[in-house]
Amino acid sequence: MTRPKRAEGLPETAAPSPDDARYDLVHVRPRPWEAGRIRTASLLQLDFEFAGSSLSLDAARAQRRAHDRHGISTLIVPARYGAAAIGVAEAALRAAEAAPATGRRVRPEMPRLQADHPMFFTFQISTADPDGSAAGSAPGLLVNVDKCDGHIWSAEELGAYFALIGPR
Repeated sequence: MTRPKRAEGLPETAAPSPDDARYDLVHVRPRPWEAGRIRTASLLQLDFEFAGSSLSLDAARAQRRAHDRHGISTLIVPARYGAAAIGVAEAALRAAEAAPATGRRVRPEMPRLQADHPMFFTFQISTADPDGSAAGSAPGLLVNVDKCDGHIWSAEELGAYFALIGPR
């Protein structure tokens, strides 16, 4: 699946300008595991509560710093992720489609949910063939699937996002 270009001449993974984008604060709370909730490879189950704000990047950073001083764990995410439409089952299918071909007619394993973030699901995809030989240089591949539109996040896009929200 390809994403529509945001503006002529920009790469498909280009983020909107920080000057015109709106951001929300997401409160992160660990909680005990409960039946019926999605499980990740993490020992913690996290709840994400969107504040419902529409802030400039500078205002979101200032509020996050204030929350940090009070011991409140907060993430800055683009406001559009408050209404994310992709569920974990659909995201797993998209992650499976992104798995590299092994060159053999082997049905790939279903990706395993590794982590949940307010903006994307992270899946681990096994890159080992059933005979035990590694198909790549590592036993697994991590794939991040966007919760809004289902695209696969590139390493450049991840880096740009984390550089944009900046240090605490």
